[in-house]
Amino acid sequence: MSARLSIIDDHELVREGLRVLIESQETDRYRIVYAGGSVEQAIASGPEIALLDVELAPGEKDVAGNCADLVQAGVGVLLISAHDDAVAIRAGLNAGALGFVPKRVTYAELQEGLGAVGEGQMYLSMDLAAILAAGPDVPDLSPRERDALRLYASGLKLAAVARRMDISPHTVKEYLDRVRGKYQQVGRPARTRTELYVEASRDGLLEGDS
Repeated sequence: MSARLSIIDDHELVREGLRVLIESQETDRYRIVYAGGSVEQAIASGPEIALLDVELAPGEKDVAGNCADLVQAGVGVLLISAHDDAVAIRAGLNAGALGFVPKRVTYAELQEGLGAVGEGQMYLSMDLAAILAAGPDVPDLSPRERDALRLYASGLKLAAVARRMDISPHTVKEYLDRVRGKYQQVGRPARTRTELYVEASRDGLLEGDS
């Protein structure tokens, strides 16, 4: 039985090229149920697998949001992009995508990726390994941002952090907002105090803090 496949890309020439290629090569393996630029419409088509462009047109969510929506709908996601954007790719993987292929790959490599994702397995290609190895994982925090993070994550309230750092609570909040933004940029969302504690502990920023 053919697996139901959605191709989500806002560039018509790209998605139609992929559609023609897949339909001509994989007549028994995949049935393309959607080819367009809308994640919402793709989900409505009932796919089992989605080939998702990392960067869609304005109006769609970012790659993490798109992946999360597809995964929640029970869809296996294989990311595709013309750019090796390590931050975006990492964010997509953290949101549940099972692999990534650049648009420059051969059709045989695309087949491998779709096959792995169709079986619910991670597709760990050489391209993906190289991108993630080179991509940033730890945010580049300033010394003051690190101080604010350390103190806040350890359990102090904003006012107490402000007193320890000899700054205003408003400035502490600005530091913490920047910290959250930088973690978001490297695909490691940390919105709550608990999430900040987990990420700061992972990065060794709480060691030696009383």
